[in-house]
Amino acid sequence: MRFMIGLLLGLGAGFAAALLLAPEKDAGRQERETDDEEAAGDYRFGENHDALAGLRRAMRGLQEQVQEAWEEARLAAREAEKEMRSRYDRTVSKPKR
Repeated sequence: MRFMIGLLLGLGAGFAAALLLAPEKDAGRQERETDDEEAAGDYRFGENHDALAGLRRAMRGLQEQVQEAWEEARLAAREAEKEMRSRYDRTVSKPKR
């Protein structure tokens, strides 16, 4: 349960950071605007083809974090299983005399 809460909090924080820290695209557009409406409209339309790049980067970072957490969970499960097996073998496998 703690893993899921942490995952959701991390997702929310990463998404908020990606939105808040994304570079402003309007600053460059304002400098290069022309008086001709058609040329300006075509220019804006062509430049905005990759509007979700920040979201993709954030999701890629989140995916890497989830994969790291998953690997850590697998290692911890393996260690716990080894420890439980050794305790089980010590208590159950005692030879009867």
